[in-house]
Amino acid sequence: MSSQVVFLSLFLGLLAGPHVVEMQVGPAVKSLRILLDDRPVAVLQQRPWRATIDFGTAIVPSELIAVGYDATGSEVGRAKQLLNVPRPVAEFNITLQNDDAGVPAAAQFRWEHLMAAEAVSTSLLVDGKSVPMDRKGAARLPRLDMKHPHVISGEIKFDDGFVTRREMVIGGAVTDTADAEMTPVGVRQPAAAAPANLTDCVTSNGAPLRIAAVEKAPAQVIFVLDPDPTDALRALNPQLTAGYLWAERLEARRLVMLDPGTWMRILYPVAERYQSTSNAPSTLFPPSKDVDSASAGLVWLLTRAYDQYVGDNLPRRFADAAGVAGLNAITGAHRRAVVLVLSRRDDASTHSAASVRRYLASIGVPLYVWSLSGPSPALRETWGEVDDISSLPRLKAAADRLRADLASQRVAWVAADPITALRLQSTGRCGITPLAAPR
Repeated sequence: MSSQVVFLSLFLGLLAGPHVVEMQVGPAVKSLRILLDDRPVAVLQQRPWRATIDFGTAIVPSELIAVGYDATGSEVGRAKQLLNVPRPVAEFNITLQNDDAGVPAAAQFRWEHLMAAEAVSTSLLVDGKSVPMDRKGAARLPRLDMKHPHVISGEIKFDDGFVTRREMVIGGAVTDTADAEMTPVGVRQPAAAAPANLTDCVTSNGAPLRIAAVEKAPAQVIFVLDPDPTDALRALNPQLTAGYLWAERLEARRLVMLDPGTWMRILYPVAERYQSTSNAPSTLFPPSKDVDSASAGLVWLLTRAYDQYVGDNLPRRFADAAGVAGLNAITGAHRRAVVLVLSRRDDASTHSAASVRRYLASIGVPLYVWSLSGPSPALRETWGEVDDISSLPRLKAAADRLRADLASQRVAWVAADPITALRLQSTGRCGITPLAAPR
């Protein structure tokens, strides 16, 4: 297209500091303005369509927008990229088929999952009432009076646990279909305060936002944990009875368990470098498989031996891994927390502990820092509040704090894009408090 505006630089991980932003534009584009959260940061008027942009010292969820103009100064194209937020694992559209009178009579879900996970269930609501769907995601709609607006909501659950929702409004004063993106947001809501009416609960940048639903979803806790369990074994099993096999015994496996409905994952702070499809270098931290809290407790989780990493001399990047864990924690619809378990090893991270703590607060992910050797003054100066888990009773106390936090959380589905949804403010009318702290 002659007026296309496309980002060639894609930023998928955590981003801060100066980076080169490269664009591709069509022949009709004579100038290009780049904005970071509506703040102009570069103006380009010729090839190469490239600029070095400083994204600041802090890791912040942001919008990077490029706007193309023709020779008269009129806007002819734009592109948007979200920074420091996760990309959806799956997306879907609701397509409508009209009858002979031009009234929508059927709906069809069309979905895509990045890792080809199977859709295990689909559901459709029309004006709040359930409509049956077949296995292919198709449904016949009830008869609609197009003189009045109608809300069509869809949901798909995949076998990897990911849930995605979309909503559209048709009819009435709407001249065409208006598609509303639904974003899951972490909030706190006491059970006694759950309102029947979810209007006027939250705003973003002063504008009211509608909450479609609030639910107590499963919880996901991501532990950033040194792959060498020596420190954990010394703290939680002073006798070191039978070495690593002690942690595999049934009585140890069920010690200090989190509440049912909680899934646990480990992110190892040992960086692995990859090349993306565009040959850009990326750094990833290897994850474990998710473990159901009903099958294992924290003692088992912290003291297992991870043979593929034990005894290596690779540097540990605790803060960097905690930031990535936060990004993973807001992917999908679940209650969430990141637990950073510090060992005696030094931290070789590129991001500071303070910047990572601020980032997790800005995206609504509670961060718990646990120390197997006790919270020294140096650790407190670096990380702030630190929980001492250097003994079994202290681990139980730290787990109680985590358990209470997760119990107070809910997931609210907000009709907004991810950046807007992270900047929610409570109106105080519904007992709902967003987890994210807008910067």
